[in-house]
Amino acid sequence: MSEKKPTARREVKVAIAYPPSVNLLPPEVGMRKSAARSRGRAIFVALVAVGIAILAAAGANVYSLQRGVALENARSLTLSLTTQQGEYNEVRSANQLLSTTQAARLFAYSTEVSLKFLIDQMNSKLSSGMTISGYNFDTANPLQGFAPASSPLDQQSMAAFSLEIGANSVGDIDDWVRKLSSVDGVVQSTLLSTAVEEGGTFSGSVVVLIGDKALLHRFDEVIDGEEAAPEEAEPTPTESPEPDSETSEEESGS
Repeated sequence: MSEKKPTARREVKVAIAYPPSVNLLPPEVGMRKSAARSRGRAIFVALVAVGIAILAAAGANVYSLQRGVALENARSLTLSLTTQQGEYNEVRSANQLLSTTQAARLFAYSTEVSLKFLIDQMNSKLSSGMTISGYNFDTANPLQGFAPASSPLDQQSMAAFSLEIGANSVGDIDDWVRKLSSVDGVVQSTLLSTAVEEGGTFSGSVVVLIGDKALLHRFDEVIDGEEAAPEEAEPTPTESPEPDSETSEEESGS
């Protein structure tokens, strides 16, 4: 009878991640540790929040300072521009006042005539024995025009002389009235009436109409010159010729 051999036993190894441990401490210790960890996390979060708040406040202060500097620069620039604008306004006001003054001067003198020139010219036409005993001058002004012609035969005028003439004969007066048409500015001359004076002399009433050609236009050239001045080119300087020896000797001899 054969004997049975005993079978060998196989050991099964089970892998364990952590060695078995037994917590022998009381539960209160674990609770205190958990509370301490929670407090640590809370303190860390609070510190992070405080740091973020400090950084945000610092950034806000820096931004506020930058905006303050920018605002101050803008105020300085605005003040400078306002000052310059004030200077330009003063110059503009002065130019406008000058233009207004020039326009007012032109307007005021737009009907100005030279009485001396006209009287001298009319006196030059007098023959011997004739005199102008008196005259009255009526003219238009910038605010009121001269009286319109009362007759279709009268020329358009802007001033009129009413003269009293003394002469030896009516023919001399009539001849003088005809000569007045050659005086610059006179558009018409008319003998209204004659009368015999004591001593056999004659007197006559004459009306002389003055036209636009007698106007002086004193300030028109000033305005035209000011308008044309910017357009005129600056004159180029011309080199003066150098004196030669002959010219120097002649000047020294003289």
